[in-house]
Amino acid sequence: MAKFEKYHPLLSVHYQLDWLTASKLKDVARLRADETQAAISGRERDQSVEETAHYVNHAMRLVMGDRALLYGIGDRRSNAFLGSICLWRFDQAMTSAQMRFEQLPEAAPEVMQEVVPRVAGFAFFELGLQQLYAILPETATAAVDLLASFGFASSPAHHTRTMPNGAKVPLLQLTLTRDQVANDPAFHF
Repeated sequence: MAKFEKYHPLLSVHYQLDWLTASKLKDVARLRADETQAAISGRERDQSVEETAHYVNHAMRLVMGDRALLYGIGDRRSNAFLGSICLWRFDQAMTSAQMRFEQLPEAAPEVMQEVVPRVAGFAFFELGLQQLYAILPETATAAVDLLASFGFASSPAHHTRTMPNGAKVPLLQLTLTRDQVANDPAFHF
């Protein structure tokens, strides 16, 4: 099994993906406090910087325990923190994992358009995974459309998630396989 702690930073043309400990805690806290991002991801919203510090520490324990890879996304020129992306919930055979990503409201959509295939390519061609999936509310149309544009196939997840307005929204599972992108240079790591 690969030692996850060695997999940083990951670079794309415009962005650097590094451990959350390399980002300013106040920036990570702003993302973790965002009610919409928390609801889309299905997590609790951080209420304080202390909660975010605890989360960052927990994330690093998962990385050091080879159970998750969680990166802060930074602009390579300005070093501005833009969001996060993770691979986690690996199956026992290390052939499948869940991808989750979040971005600050002011971050351009192009951020994830560049980062998602880079991380997926890394998962497939460096880690050797065969499948990635994401779980998203069907109302998270920007994220669902982004993944669909890369070939992620959508199917009902047979669960709901409560959104900030109190509505219970059906979840989708979006899945991409290594074979689908084996010949796509956008995914080659």
